Amino acid sequence: MRLFIFAITTLILLTTNAWAEHEVDHRYNIHGYVLDENQQAIKGVKVSAFDGASVLATGTTDSDGYYSLHLHLHNEDNHRKLRLRAGTHEAQLRVTFDAKDLNTLRVHGANFVAGKFIEGELGRFRIPPWFYPVGGLLIVGIFVVMLEKRRKRKIKQKQAGLGEHHASSHRKSKKRRGKKH
Repeated sequence: MRLFIFAITTLILLTTNAWAEHEVDHRYNIHGYVLDENQQAIKGVKVSAFDGASVLATGTTDSDGYYSLHLHLHNEDNHRKLRLRAGTHEAQLRVTFDAKDLNTLRVHGANFVAGKFIEGELGRFRIPPWFYPVGGLLIVGIFVVMLEKRRKRKIKQKQAGLGEHHASSHRKSKKRRGKKH
């Protein structure tokens, strides 16, 4: 069991930004997808972030078309304009974050879909964000219905068992009364 917990913890740490080189308030993460006109992933696209002619970070899309760039920026860089290039497509994005918040990870969703730049989150599996709370409520609702049905079934079984027990004890008491007379 300990080995399983250790393996899960290690996996979680490897899939997060735990290995980042900078403090949270110096990191700025740009991530997103590069998709074709059918919203299918384009694997192996080089994605780069530029400040003027300087390359700040470079990455490559994976089999899902996903990329992630980790930049070292400071509070003074808030509202700075960067150029983002994915293959032959380019876009300009503005760095935005709350400079007073030194704990929350600074993340910017930047996607290229059919060559068009779309800011915001598409989700790792391209599931709309509203699906998670609705799906969670649906699962909880199904669970509650199942528990309620189980509770009612147990009540019926108890009542059926009491009814049989009551009827048999009533017959026994009649027999006892009949023997006394």
